[in-house]
Amino acid sequence: MRLYALRNLTILISLIFSLSCLSKVFVVSDIDDTIKKANSADGGVRQAYHFLRKKIYPEMRDMFNELDDTYERFGEEVEFHYVSAAPDFLFNQDKWLKEHNFPAGEARLKRRGDGDTYTYKTNVIGSILKKARPTDTVYLFGDNASKDAIVYKELVEKLGLQNNFIYIRDVTTYATEWNDELVVRRLDGIRYFFSEVEFIGDSGLFFISENLKDDIKSAYASKHLIPDYTFKSLEKRLSKDWGCGFNFSCRCIAKEEAQRFWTDYHTQY
Repeated sequence: MRLYALRNLTILISLIFSLSCLSKVFVVSDIDDTIKKANSADGGVRQAYHFLRKKIYPEMRDMFNELDDTYERFGEEVEFHYVSAAPDFLFNQDKWLKEHNFPAGEARLKRRGDGDTYTYKTNVIGSILKKARPTDTVYLFGDNASKDAIVYKELVEKLGLQNNFIYIRDVTTYATEWNDELVVRRLDGIRYFFSEVEFIGDSGLFFISENLKDDIKSAYASKHLIPDYTFKSLEKRLSKDWGCGFNFSCRCIAKEEAQRFWTDYHTQY
């Protein structure tokens, strides 16, 4: 009887230990221009318009849910954290995430006294990732209108998180290779994307279903995958790089080239 009880206790301890050793998945995502269309690279009235509309990137929402479902089936716990540098008094992030069926998770916007965007995101996301172990998987999603890429890269390196996947939406249009003459601004070790069609075949996003792939391809083919305001960002970027200023002829050329690049992108995939 004593031997039987001892054996059961050994089995129980082994089970508890094995469960405690299961890897965990941390998902940290920015909100504006990462999962919500916000026109952060532009500013002004047009940014305010998109901020008030609060439209989602539906492909990101669906992908997050598939990520959650896949790892849960593997028996791994998934934590979602939504961290935005938008002022917390302007936006009810918890209500918005729930209304649009994003996976449940902790949501944090910047409060008074949190410092600048870099300091705020480093502190908040750093406190989240400090809980991760070397065996854990870390997904970090953001955009390059602000400090996301720098903060993510510095934190995973500082904390020694080897199993990390960083995805940065190119809303400034500077990270996409349009041609050999334009400067490209990228950080090593980061997966930049201009649209979600580039997720298809990515090893870190192996869980994307065939149905979602079809939805992404359909939106890409109809040119609905990228907001129209991003085309304006590309046009403005070219005008700035070429020093057009108020030169009408130069600005017309920038617009024509932006349209050519835009068309080329929609024939690549």
